[in-house]
Amino acid sequence: MTTWLVAVHILVTADTTNPRAHIAEALEAHLDGSSPFPDQANVAIIDWAVAGEDLAASMAPAAIPPDYKPGSMPFPQWPVGKG
Repeated sequence: MTTWLVAVHILVTADTTNPRAHIAEALEAHLDGSSPFPDQANVAIIDWAVAGEDLAASMAPAAIPPDYKPGSMPFPQWPVGKG
């Protein structure tokens, strides 16, 4: 079986004083499905689009380490001083 990396843009709305933390928390909960959706009133994924010209252009084969377990790799931390 081949694993594919699919690049998408996710449009998120956040009505909160700390959007970075809430968005990261919402994405992790939504995408791995292992925890209840946090703070749903303040953060919502409202749409998405492929990152390339079409779905095929947004895909690339990817090597996954043999010890990978779903939900074990959190989203990377936001760089300090960005946006």
